Amino acid sequence: MPNNLIFMTGATGVLGQDLVKELLKTTDSHIAILARAKNRASHSDRVKKILKAIDLDSHLGKRLHVIEGDVTQHKFGIKKADLEYLERECKVFYHIAALTALNGTEKECQQINVGGTEHALELAWDLRKKGKLERFVYFSTAFVAGSIWNHCSKEDELPVKPGFANYYESSKYKAETKVREAMAKGMPVTIIRPSIVVGHSETGVVSEFNVIYPFIKLFAHGVLSKLPTHLENTFNIVPIDFVIRATCAIVKDPRSVNKAFHVVSPKPPSIGMLLETGQQTYKTIPPIEVIDPKKFVKSQMNGQEQMVFAMLEPYLGYLNGHLTFDTTNTRDILRGTGISMPKTDRAFLKTLIGYAVKVGYLAI
Repeated sequence: MPNNLIFMTGATGVLGQDLVKELLKTTDSHIAILARAKNRASHSDRVKKILKAIDLDSHLGKRLHVIEGDVTQHKFGIKKADLEYLERECKVFYHIAALTALNGTEKECQQINVGGTEHALELAWDLRKKGKLERFVYFSTAFVAGSIWNHCSKEDELPVKPGFANYYESSKYKAETKVREAMAKGMPVTIIRPSIVVGHSETGVVSEFNVIYPFIKLFAHGVLSKLPTHLENTFNIVPIDFVIRATCAIVKDPRSVNKAFHVVSPKPPSIGMLLETGQQTYKTIPPIEVIDPKKFVKSQMNGQEQMVFAMLEPYLGYLNGHLTFDTTNTRDILRGTGISMPKTDRAFLKTLIGYAVKVGYLAI
């Protein structure tokens, strides 16, 4: 049996898949993955299919183990034998599972993001008291500070009155509050706060086109032609390979206990840079009219644009907020590791768009 077991929720998601791959490559740890049955597929069949797609299925039953459970249930509804296994072996617990859709309802976000974190902490206390748990690693978001106000978010605190753009942000704020309460009571915690996670820094590769990608697609395909923002406004995106490598380095360092880390871009791109890069590289992208948000009137759009724009409103905070991030903890702990803060410049944007075009996500 392993003596350095990692337990992970959200391992089948975008971040989780890459984190599992990195941990298998850089450690000798065994990894237990939480999964639930879905769409008539058993929990184990789902994981096997996902792992096969990323060439990791050969590790199943060897260094990768699947545990049936659901984050919406107390202690994830894990069976007694699996709980005893975790109590005997688990040293590090990564809680990544979350509803990341920016248009998620309040009920959905509360149930999965807040309730799921409460259940994770309930299990973590059990593993801490009965077992050998040394670290609870919580994946939060840089936007717990709220994206729609002018604020510099500090790593080791939460603002008192944040400005939220959607229920995703507010639910992650509540969830991190729960984690910090557990930390104050003695749970050894490391909080990872990524911004908007996008493709690989060198290849643009990403397993799912989420968050910012559908937004880009609507404009690239001419579905929307008006954008209420300012060209100089920035949006903080971060390449997935940096998030994964930085997380592994942070968790490995004992100084990261009871601290939070902004895993973000120190110099995020501007809206103007994104539009120029796309239109200069792909001449077929239709012109986009940038309108001062104070002068923007949704009713002046045609019916289809109004309907689509209503779906985009939860995203607008990322284009019109002035939230910035302190990265003192992250820079300090990465110093000497060979991991540099990411560059999200024109070349990077071109790489991201190029990959989306290459695989057919963007038809331009």
